Amino acid sequence: MERAEPGNRRPSGPTRGEIVDGIASELELAGLGSARAEAERLVSSTLGIPRAEMITGRAERVSAAEAVEIARATSRRLEGEPLQHIEGSTDFRTLVLVSDGRALVPRPETEQLVDLVASRLPTNRPVPRALEIGVGSGAIALSLLTEDIVEYVLAVDVSAAALDQARENAARAGVGEGLELRRCVPEIWPGLEDERPFDLVVSNPPYVATTDIDGLSVEVRDHDPRIALDGGPDGLAVVRSIIRGAPDLLHPGGRIILEIGSDQGPAVLDLLTADGRLEACEIAPDLTGRDRFATALRRASEASPK
Repeated sequence: MERAEPGNRRPSGPTRGEIVDGIASELELAGLGSARAEAERLVSSTLGIPRAEMITGRAERVSAAEAVEIARATSRRLEGEPLQHIEGSTDFRTLVLVSDGRALVPRPETEQLVDLVASRLPTNRPVPRALEIGVGSGAIALSLLTEDIVEYVLAVDVSAAALDQARENAARAGVGEGLELRRCVPEIWPGLEDERPFDLVVSNPPYVATTDIDGLSVEVRDHDPRIALDGGPDGLAVVRSIIRGAPDLLHPGGRIILEIGSDQGPAVLDLLTADGRLEACEIAPDLTGRDRFATALRRASEASPK
């Protein structure tokens, strides 16, 4: 904290509390939800202190240089940049992940996807092998491994930038040999034909219809990678590809679990049930009750794909 020179009683700068109050007002006027919580996070991350310390130290004054940095961070948020990008990290279950424009910011629904995986796999976990289509930040694969749900994950993505971010997050999480990261082609399956069968195929694929992307919020439309959003004309192009190819790489009794759009449940259920290799096809809701996940089993009566 800067101190006034002797004889000069003017404060050296605004207090943390004054800055938070001002930022919260700006964010609220801009229509951003949880304005005060976001303001506290902006200030604490810029100052490099825990949020709790920033709250209890509201009377502490900030330097002119710190005020400038806080103003810059606030401008970025007001322009629609995700708070997680400004902070440089995001929480996902038990993990703290690097967060920037190389991959999607993981959503709460995807945390629920991991819960669904854990609930639908055999209780004598961990299961041996999983394939993740579209690893992104690594949130799903790293959760499966660090929570002892799966022993080994082959995680693929078309984006080299996303794979780089996933590697950074794997190093952060201390995950080594259990994770294999590999670049794939947009068609996904070429190069995977000779893999040993998996117990699980899991994915949070692109599922936004191309024409709907421009209507998304600024922080998603302008800051998440378009390749991670665009699911083709009806949003189901990648979902179709996964459902078509996954059964060939699943053990009999192996499971496929996907995150989907809230309006896609009936269409995805039709795709699953139309594939004669799958059974126990189901659409499951998120915590708000909206269709969000699709799951099915590779028919146990069929021979192993390998």
